[in-house]
Amino acid sequence: MKPIDYDLDIVVIGGGASGLAAAVAAGRELPNNTAIAVFDAQPRCGKKLLATGNGRCNLTNRAASPSDYHSDDSHAVSQVFSGVNVEDTLAFFESLGLVFREEDEGRIYPSCGQASAVLDLLRLELLRLGIAEMCGCRVDQICRQDGVFRMNSPKGSIRAKSVIVACGGAAAPQLGGVDWGYALMKSMGHSVTGLHPSLSPLPATSPHLGSLKGIRAHARATLCDGRGEIASDIGEVQFGDKALSGIVIFQLSFAAANVRSDDLCVELDMLPERSGDDIVALLTKRRAILPHLTLENYLTGVFNKRIGMCLLKEAGLTPLSRSVAELTDADIRRIAKIVKCWRFPVNGKASWSNAQVTSGGVRLSEMDGMTMQSRFCPGLFAAGEMLNADGRCGGFNLQWAWSTGILAGRSAAAYIKGKADRTAL
Repeated sequence: MKPIDYDLDIVVIGGGASGLAAAVAAGRELPNNTAIAVFDAQPRCGKKLLATGNGRCNLTNRAASPSDYHSDDSHAVSQVFSGVNVEDTLAFFESLGLVFREEDEGRIYPSCGQASAVLDLLRLELLRLGIAEMCGCRVDQICRQDGVFRMNSPKGSIRAKSVIVACGGAAAPQLGGVDWGYALMKSMGHSVTGLHPSLSPLPATSPHLGSLKGIRAHARATLCDGRGEIASDIGEVQFGDKALSGIVIFQLSFAAANVRSDDLCVELDMLPERSGDDIVALLTKRRAILPHLTLENYLTGVFNKRIGMCLLKEAGLTPLSRSVAELTDADIRRIAKIVKCWRFPVNGKASWSNAQVTSGGVRLSEMDGMTMQSRFCPGLFAAGEMLNADGRCGGFNLQWAWSTGILAGRSAAAYIKGKADRTAL
């Protein structure tokens, strides 16, 4: 047997959002002489947290509730939120010294607008509690023998009374996303669902995307397959070279990640506030008052000029050098139809490098939703993105990390206290 280099009470594997929250929550419940350490494979904890909310950290969402998440166990999601909800999370960060503000659609950010402030406050609390950060140290093996956990790492062997696995998911590998945490949980008897990138641009095919790259527009986006509508949302869409992006598309990718279909497409309603008949009337009026223009400028003032030109090309009205006066009533109806339903076939799956979160993971049904403890292995807890629960865009996934992390930390502390009490007897 290898000599033990680290003899600890609680080991947290993963120094991301959920892992740091778990370590703080555990440390606050236990005496100062309790040995707790966070082991992270990255050179520094919290790399992915620093990138959230475009560097501003979308801490949570005021409206977050169990219905905002995909999971194999919706009851367990509800249990998690009954244990730590949005208000509990905000109180947790207030106790660290964070001041925050609420913006559009319930999104909550640090008032200073810096994700680094959130990370700094978590790490300062670790320092106050005497919790060590072991960075550049991936835990690559775990087992339980005689009620004690044994682990291997590049910096030595580890023994602990309790373990919290919070390695994160496979999304955004350039920011520290990993998949080896799933192997750790599998080695402890847990199962893992299929993994898919979520909250990401959707790869799409269209002859117009190249000329629209970088343009943003307000639209209703609907994800469809051969059987009909799957999901729909309204807001800003961003056109990419070979993809559709923007928050609305991220929301659809949340649904697309959980759909098995080879004929997905996104339909854009470019004037969702107007009916098809209203658009026909609008275009007919423009033909009457703008007969001197060429088609190239027919939709200027209604849409971005390049979007307007692409809509006309999609309707087959080329060349655009023709006069607006030449438009027939049938042409106008065809344009209106495209405006209300501009189709973009989805070409393949989203990439891990562009995804914000992982859809799928360790089955939540195998964890106790009230404590985040394994149903198979006492003393083993899990939290965060590696669990099979992913939420919508807008602070929902960080809320899941905080809720599960805080629950796991508090529960691991209770487990350690219980072991201490039994030892005293």
